[in-house]
Amino acid sequence: MSHAARRLAAAIFTFLISAGACAAVVATNTEYGNIDGREATRALNVTTRGTVTDLNITVEFSKCDDPPIGPTGTRCLGTGSPFENEFSLRLIGPNGESVELVDAFSTYTAGAPNSGAGRVSVTFDDEAASAAGPRVREGSFRPARALSAFDGMDMFGSWTLYLRDFGRGDPLEFFSAQLDMAFEPAPVPEPATLAMLGLGLLGLGAVRRKN
Repeated sequence: MSHAARRLAAAIFTFLISAGACAAVVATNTEYGNIDGREATRALNVTTRGTVTDLNITVEFSKCDDPPIGPTGTRCLGTGSPFENEFSLRLIGPNGESVELVDAFSTYTAGAPNSGAGRVSVTFDDEAASAAGPRVREGSFRPARALSAFDGMDMFGSWTLYLRDFGRGDPLEFFSAQLDMAFEPAPVPEPATLAMLGLGLLGLGAVRRKN
């Protein structure tokens, strides 16, 4: 096979591989926020086109008794109860679909004095072995509602992490979020283009044999 034919075959092979399912971190947000007795949102902008087949989200946060631990803190400083039950987290898709990750007053329970977990990284994953709760802790857990609600939708666009803290004095603090997706890429090139590549490869092979 000629050099040009080999290059064309490699291009077709690369396309066929890329046409399969992919999994990747598709968006992140690291805008720190002290969300004490209020609500806030963080945008997770996805610039890739494809169809969602599985979705996980990792949220790094803390829920401590006063005072706030701040953007570089790691452990709770207050000695009172952190009331880990009085906040909620929700993921909203570009199409308006909404899934509760943490249900206020249901997912977690109020903590005892000196029991705050501090800064934790929690991955919400439908396939996790256990559900989140009853106490805030680091790890991988099933969300309050199934993230499979997003399966089959177009991943492109602005996703929103909605955060709400229901009581003042023991702030919810946000550090980062990471959106992970398994997805079927949008079909590029179209089937007609792939057929033309195949015909070109056959033509190059014929020329090679003639020469």
